[in-house]
Amino acid sequence: MRTDSIVYRKLVARIALLGLTRREVADQLGVSYGTLHNKLCAITPFTLNEAIQIKAMLGLPGPLEEAFERYDQKKPN
Repeated sequence: MRTDSIVYRKLVARIALLGLTRREVADQLGVSYGTLHNKLCAITPFTLNEAIQIKAMLGLPGPLEEAFERYDQKKPN
């Protein structure tokens, strides 16, 4: 069971809103489901091309910075 926390919640919410599965998104990005999970948890970074592709795929408005806003559970010191 994975306990990683999703950092890119806006992306996950949009995926659900569009009725897509994460596996479908992973397939369209050309990565495995596990790789997409790691990217959504900020364990591994999205490449610029992946970020542009997923933003377009999900029809997210605004700049990349807004689409990839992080929601870390870590609190600043």
